[in-house]
Amino acid sequence: MGIASKYWKLARIDSFSRCKSEVLEAAKNFFDEQFPEQAHQKEVSDRNIQCQLMQWYQSSDPRGEMAEKCLRCFISNVLKESCIALEQKFGERHYLYSAQLLPLVLDTAHNNQDSESLTTHILSTFNPNKSNLSTWVTIIFKSCSAVKQSLKEHGIVQLTDWTILRYTTHTRLKRVLSSLQLTSTEIAKAVKLFDSFHKVYCTQLSKHRKAKPDSKFNTTKYPQPTREQLNQIAEILSGDIDYSPLRKIISPEEVLEELQKLAYILRETWTQPQQVVEKNNDEKKTSKLPDFCIEPFNNCLHESVKQVVQTRFDYIQRKGTVKGKEQAKRYLQALHLFHCNGVGLKNIAAQLGFTDQPHLSRLLKLKILRKDIGRNLISNLKKYVAELSGYSQNPDKLVELDTRIQSLFGEEIDELIKDAEKEAKNGYRLVMNSKLARSICQFINKCPHFNN
Repeated sequence: MGIASKYWKLARIDSFSRCKSEVLEAAKNFFDEQFPEQAHQKEVSDRNIQCQLMQWYQSSDPRGEMAEKCLRCFISNVLKESCIALEQKFGERHYLYSAQLLPLVLDTAHNNQDSESLTTHILSTFNPNKSNLSTWVTIIFKSCSAVKQSLKEHGIVQLTDWTILRYTTHTRLKRVLSSLQLTSTEIAKAVKLFDSFHKVYCTQLSKHRKAKPDSKFNTTKYPQPTREQLNQIAEILSGDIDYSPLRKIISPEEVLEELQKLAYILRETWTQPQQVVEKNNDEKKTSKLPDFCIEPFNNCLHESVKQVVQTRFDYIQRKGTVKGKEQAKRYLQALHLFHCNGVGLKNIAAQLGFTDQPHLSRLLKLKILRKDIGRNLISNLKKYVAELSGYSQNPDKLVELDTRIQSLFGEEIDELIKDAEKEAKNGYRLVMNSKLARSICQFINKCPHFNN
């Protein structure tokens, strides 16, 4: 339900870059004539009105021109409300004000028919059979590159519902749902919804998140699921007797609504640290990273291990001699035995034909290896965040980012190195379980030099 006056009050930018609202009498009279029962009600049925207006606008009906005016009025009011909502959310802390955002999204008195305007883009892409207009305006507003850039400049990075669902783990999901005192059946249904989303959305993600090169209204990195994806999720859930005991057909609209509800619940706990259970002496460790940082951290860790180990391997065999190549291969074998099989250095030295353990230790240089990986890791994280935020070409912002990244990831990296060192000193281990050891083991198992 909505307010009728939104269809005849137009919010736009004047010549002084100020937002002004004016009543379009022609649009008001048209609305009164076409929707007499709705015109004077406090709340009106937006869906029915919008479907009718879009039908006139998209056809050759003589009412199409006035229908467009009403639709533009409605869109302008939703855009204005969206800007005000961001000010209320971020104004006090980030000094972000609606007066800065409104000129980025509202039409001026001179460009209200401009094909490049945000309003025109919204009108040309809106499908009343898929959603209501206010929802579509909000989606386009959030994905508008000018709005996102303004938020970024104020130090604000907003996470979409789909980003949250994409990076949420099962552990966090179940913990959050359990804290709401839901029944086991309700939790099970939410998990099935979550699993179906990942099965369909995440596997097809790369096909749908590429922005159109000729459009300045770019899609988000994790855009809203397409109609086809929602249909696929609906089919999975409709055929699941545990999710739909009566075999009720679930609509794509229901799937979208339920996913948004789930994301809203998760958003409240998004920045809380995640409990991570390490299979090491049954000790529980707490990662202080928020969920959305965990995957980038792990990816950068694997890349850092690859870079450091590969560089050391190349250095050992740098002369290209038979002896150098053999020594480089033994280097990988020793790393594998130590990190993957938990074999002690003394036994590795004997097994690989080293004269003694110190000889092997000088080759492996495990302490230096761990420190180099740590340095590379923080460097890779800085590069990743700089590219993601768009600050890679801004020296001032890079300095600020360096400080933030060090603050966010520094302690986690220190713990990573300490855990690996502590584990390496344990003479009674049967297998290496530290995160760093597992990453090294994973790389060596895939390394072509090791498998040849």
